[in-house]
Amino acid sequence: MRLSSIFTFLAGVLALLAFASGASAACTATPTATGTATYSPNAVTPATPSMGAGFGCANGSPLWISFSGNYVKATITASNGYKLSQAGAPDINYVLSADAAGTKPLSGSATYYVNGTAVDLASLIGFAPASVPVYIKPSVSGSVKSGVYTGSFTISWDWSLCSLALGSSCIGVTDKDTKSSIVTVNLTISGGRPATVTTTTTVVYDDKNGTTNPKSIPGAKQRTTVTVSNPDTSALASNTMELKIATPANTTIALDGDGAGGASVVFTEGSPASGLAFSYASSTNLGDDVEFSSDGGSSWLFLPTVATQGQVTHVRLKPRGAMAAGSNFKISVAYTVK
Repeated sequence: MRLSSIFTFLAGVLALLAFASGASAACTATPTATGTATYSPNAVTPATPSMGAGFGCANGSPLWISFSGNYVKATITASNGYKLSQAGAPDINYVLSADAAGTKPLSGSATYYVNGTAVDLASLIGFAPASVPVYIKPSVSGSVKSGVYTGSFTISWDWSLCSLALGSSCIGVTDKDTKSSIVTVNLTISGGRPATVTTTTTVVYDDKNGTTNPKSIPGAKQRTTVTVSNPDTSALASNTMELKIATPANTTIALDGDGAGGASVVFTEGSPASGLAFSYASSTNLGDDVEFSSDGGSSWLFLPTVATQGQVTHVRLKPRGAMAAGSNFKISVAYTVK
């Protein structure tokens, strides 16, 4: 190597070392932090909002995350047992997580490793974390009273970050400290828009007029249509929907269809789509999503045939799945006018 090249190389090394000696991850943990979120009652359970956990480093601070000596640890505790409270309302339990998907829970006394086996934040490679998040997932059962629910947890931060490493040695500045942050959580439950249900009945066929201006005369076919909409910003709870239709006066259920080509029970997906699953095979099929009652809805074991369809007093329809936010669908049942 020529002498000039050696001097150039040494100058580069000295510049790098000078940069490393003056660079620091400049991290800190604030004494207090606050996380806020607002959800409707239906949206509480699936929600996993993120919040600042009090720890962060100056933006752009250089850091070799791959250096084995680097770590950020957070030991989390909650004196109130991980509960959010509001006067006059049941507590809302919650768990903490290191990721939005909730696959790395931090409930109970847990240590959250930013660089280690517990959590591997690949996106941090090359830089110190500007803000380390923590995710909170509420857990509720039944209805939730509106209002502001509050709680807190404490994080004991312990970190050691080298600004520059050469092999297994730190040749830069090591930022190392231990501090605690108290994180206050404010969860606001407001609004909540329940599913809406509308029912209409339309004559679709009669023997004299066919499908052109059919009249409600004996033997005519009509459809009772139930339209369901979910105006909320969250999906409805999965497999909780039941629709019951009473047989209209002066009619019997039409197991042979509506006379206009429509089946006895028809599910029509809406726009936006509900995402629900629904099937109707036959009135005697025990595996589909339609059930019949002959005793006013007290039991749902009746399996009507064409000969006994006049005994049906109610139909129960049970779409499967979680109805998507802002979606709608229709289910209609055919009847024969007496």
